[in-house]
Amino acid sequence: QLEADSIGNQLDPRADVKLRGLLVGEVRAVRADGTKATLDIALKPEYVASIPSDVHARLLPKTLFGEKYVDLVAPARSSARPIRAGDVITQDRTRVGIELQQLMNDLLPLLRTVQPGKLNATLSAFATALEGRGDRIGDNLTRVEDYLHRLDPHLPSLTEDFARLADVAEVYGDAAPDLMEILRNTVTTSRTLVDQRDRLASALTTTATAAGTANDFLDANGDRLITLGRVSRPTLDLFARYSPEYPCLFAGLVREEQASEQAFRGGRMHITLEVVRPQGAYEPGEYPRYDDRSGPNCRDLPHPPVPAPGVHLNDGSAKGGSSRPGGVSATRAEQRAVGSLVAPVMGVPADEVPPVATLLFGPMARGTAVSVA
Repeated sequence: QLEADSIGNQLDPRADVKLRGLLVGEVRAVRADGTKATLDIALKPEYVASIPSDVHARLLPKTLFGEKYVDLVAPARSSARPIRAGDVITQDRTRVGIELQQLMNDLLPLLRTVQPGKLNATLSAFATALEGRGDRIGDNLTRVEDYLHRLDPHLPSLTEDFARLADVAEVYGDAAPDLMEILRNTVTTSRTLVDQRDRLASALTTTATAAGTANDFLDANGDRLITLGRVSRPTLDLFARYSPEYPCLFAGLVREEQASEQAFRGGRMHITLEVVRPQGAYEPGEYPRYDDRSGPNCRDLPHPPVPAPGVHLNDGSAKGGSSRPGGVSATRAEQRAVGSLVAPVMGVPADEVPPVATLLFGPMARGTAVSVA
């Protein structure tokens, strides 16, 4: 007996029973109870000794459109006794058997829908097309095999490339909204250019005209520009040398401008005035020159000390310059004398000369001789 699932109902009495393709018996009867089918099998006596008792069965079709038969499957290394009357054969439940049975179950309805006449015509045309081309087909298959052998070492790289391609595709998928927005903006820009094509053409024409004018200017003044660059080199080098002191110098100028606004606010002076000693004249044999080559120096800018320290400038004079404050007009007699000297210049009486005038003029006049002609 063979116990099978409901598919056993599709078997006909007298269906073949085969073992490794050899016909070893037939189905005598099929009984069904709604959930399974029980088949009575008659085996040929001469083959019974070759069929182990642990054999399994598959229900397969003979051809694409033929009836089904029982395919007995013996284990690879069976040590069971030979089958005998009354033994029960079970349906093959191995993974391979189930997959094969499922394949046949799925394929059979499809094949039954194909019209045999049309299929036969198609197969005949296919056979006619292949007739006499076996050598060429074999050669092509050999080449394909060679290509596959060459491709095989690169499969890991191809796998990696496909994996990275998937990552790149995912990145582009995430960026798709932004890309679409860019395309929409590009369309808008293109439409704007089309709408403003007259102005754009005019601008390009103006640019061409300006380029022509610039070209004429460079042709006429190219040598002068080259000469200007050459003669400006020493001056620019000097500017570059003293560039470290530019920040403090400009900061000091800004601070001085702010201090000047505070000193002369409201139309009045708010200062502490100190008059420096006169530099003195050049003596015979002395010539003005600049030998104080100290280089870039901020000299305490932008916050110089007050009063400023005395500095001797190497300007070619033996006395040099000085920033030290001069003396004060200490006596009233000196102030009256200075006032009488300044009064004619200012056009006022001597007693109306302001104190600031004597303060400014006193240090310069002190120690000088006045002769009356």
